[in-house]
Amino acid sequence: MISFASFSVIFAILFTTIPSVKSQSLPPTGEISFSPRFLDSVLQDHAFRAISRHRPRTGVVYDGNVPSNLTGSTVSALRLRSGSLRKRGFHGYKEFDIPKGILEDPYVERVILVYHNLGNWSSVYYRLPGYSFLSPVVGLLAYNAVDLTAKGLPELDLRASENPILVKFETLGVSPDGVLPKCVFFDLFGGVVFDRVLNRSICSSETQGHFGIVVEERNQSPIPAPPKVPEYPIAGGESTGGGGGRKKGWWIGGSVAGGVLLAAVLAILVLWVRWCSGRKKIGKMKDAAEGGAPLAVAAVGRAKVPVAMGTRTKPVLENEYVS
Repeated sequence: MISFASFSVIFAILFTTIPSVKSQSLPPTGEISFSPRFLDSVLQDHAFRAISRHRPRTGVVYDGNVPSNLTGSTVSALRLRSGSLRKRGFHGYKEFDIPKGILEDPYVERVILVYHNLGNWSSVYYRLPGYSFLSPVVGLLAYNAVDLTAKGLPELDLRASENPILVKFETLGVSPDGVLPKCVFFDLFGGVVFDRVLNRSICSSETQGHFGIVVEERNQSPIPAPPKVPEYPIAGGESTGGGGGRKKGWWIGGSVAGGVLLAAVLAILVLWVRWCSGRKKIGKMKDAAEGGAPLAVAAVGRAKVPVAMGTRTKPVLENEYVS
């Protein structure tokens, strides 16, 4: 029964917390989500088409066409032998200088390096709140060159084992006075890493991904406060003004106290019922004892004690059976 009282207390607490639950606001339905990984897949397809339209040659840069809804961005493809890439590297692939010692995992015989320049789509697909892009976002991704008609290929893990890959931006936007630009690196898993700029316009990396130069915004407009989420109405109507919170707190506190008091009353009632039941059993035992056959009383010294009556059957000794 004590567990029942505990259950009553828990139930009372849970019941009183229901009105304080706030409704969750739904995301705006008109917002469009731009996926960088889906963009990589689309550009990989168009880069491979640029090579397949020609007689593929190793070490030649092929510029591809982008869909009409990505006007302003560019894509290119470069096919190389893995051994040549590791021994010699490749300098001057758009903004990228690829040093020797490049390794890909898993190893393939030929690799295609796909180049991205997102242009005016940079801040759309790679959002950085509080920062402005001084350069377009450019990317370098490696794929297996065994099938030029393949779509949705997974990227190879391209890494520099000796010197880093350099990204040399030709033109940059104007940086505000006193604000230092930063290199930003976007990996294939959604990670963002900031680094210092070399020689005012060069970024470095040991792996593939997307790169850009950004500057932190100083005079940002204040972020508007999010709209207040309405709460569930409580008993007595929806309160207004500064006293609404106090009234709600008193209501919750009173409900909890009432639940605890109710549980205490139930526990006392159960104990009283048990006590009455025990008293009743003791009374029945006394009545049964008083209604039985009385015992004889004999004096033993100065005390009187009950004694058993004499036996009605006379005992028979063994020698009485002997004739």
